[in-house]
Amino acid sequence: MEGQSIEERRAALKERVQAQLKSSEEAKLSRELAAENELVIESDAIDLAVEQAAERLQAKIDALEDSDRNRLRTLAASLILIGSILGLASGALILNGNPGDLLASSWFDDSERVDVTGLALEAEEGTGVSNVTVQLLDIDTDEVIAELVTTSNGYFRFADILTNPVTLRVEATGYVTVERDFIPEEAGIDPVTMTPGEGIRYEGNVDSKDGWELELAVGLSTAVGIVTVLTALVGFQAAVEVRRAKHYRRTQYLAGISLFSRGMILFGPALILLGMILLVVTKEQFLDTGGE
Repeated sequence: MEGQSIEERRAALKERVQAQLKSSEEAKLSRELAAENELVIESDAIDLAVEQAAERLQAKIDALEDSDRNRLRTLAASLILIGSILGLASGALILNGNPGDLLASSWFDDSERVDVTGLALEAEEGTGVSNVTVQLLDIDTDEVIAELVTTSNGYFRFADILTNPVTLRVEATGYVTVERDFIPEEAGIDPVTMTPGEGIRYEGNVDSKDGWELELAVGLSTAVGIVTVLTALVGFQAAVEVRRAKHYRRTQYLAGISLFSRGMILFGPALILLGMILLVVTKEQFLDTGGE
């Protein structure tokens, strides 16, 4: 009886030990499965967090790039505007500085009367010819205004002569008579070449284009001033178009036209050109080139 009881107790003890081992293994397996599930969950969460952080970082980088490009576009608009303002100022100066007023001032005012001086030179030897009769004639009526003879050196001088077109007649025995039309000036006249022979030699024609040249200068200056002002105003519109960022090509064309405003000769166009270069960098910000 005692032997059987011991065997039964051993068997029962063995069963309990096996049951405990089995339960321990099952608990271990469950813990391992739970740990694996936790690792999978944590890995997915980490991947998701990393993706979200990368997206936020990229968004910040894009925002910084957009901000930098906006600043460049603002700088381009400012440069174009400053260059256009300089062009407008230059145009105003051109329009105010009328060359007609300048030429009519005392600095350019011709005297009503001047002294006319000259020389009568022998054609072959180049020496002065004395006792040559020199006359100033009215260019229309041939009326004698003044008359004299040359000195021993061939020099002659008429004093207090009106600055109206006249005819100079130089004649001497044995020489060809010279007739020259000119307008008296303080600088004098070119030497008269006395050629042996007979007859009359006509020299020079009075060119009366001075008035037309003055009118042309005034008209040209006014036209340049108007074009300068108009192209400067186009530059103002170009700066506005840069701020709107809608039409890239139109903006560049307007800025190119504003180069003709010539603000401070080169400084203004240089600023506008620099602004156009910055527009190339910020091209993607315009609506017609893919901007938002």
